[in-house]
Amino acid sequence: MRRAFAAVAMIVALGGCSDEPGAISAVRPESDASPVPQVTATRPPLVTHPPSPRSASPRSPQAAETAEPAGAGSGEAGLDRFVAAVQKQLPAVALDRRDEEVEALGTQACDALAAGADVPAVAGELGAQGVTSDDAKKLIALARTTACRGRPKV
Repeated sequence: MRRAFAAVAMIVALGGCSDEPGAISAVRPESDASPVPQVTATRPPLVTHPPSPRSASPRSPQAAETAEPAGAGSGEAGLDRFVAAVQKQLPAVALDRRDEEVEALGTQACDALAAGADVPAVAGELGAQGVTSDDAKKLIALARTTACRGRPKV
């Protein structure tokens, strides 16, 4: 077995050492290398603009807390609030999911609740999406308070 392995390793290693004109070399000769662009000694002038009064004003702490993260925005306010709440309160759930996937969790929870499913059943459905049961219960509570229409905001 060792001899066969050594033979295969030698064939693979020496396969690139061919003098045949049609053989492909792993290393390109210097003549094929693309030229490196020349570095200029002068720099373009630095243009500075004074800050506008609007951008210079600091944001209020309350505005920073209620602002939705970049990327959130299905156009439905309830789902946007749900995504923002999940990103803030359950970052482990939102970590590897796009905003649309987090919205889908909220929609799934709201639809199941509207169909009359109880919280443990809905949590089980969310568990099939890779959410722990504790996080699923928190997601259901967040969905009820932010995204679900016609549900009591418990």
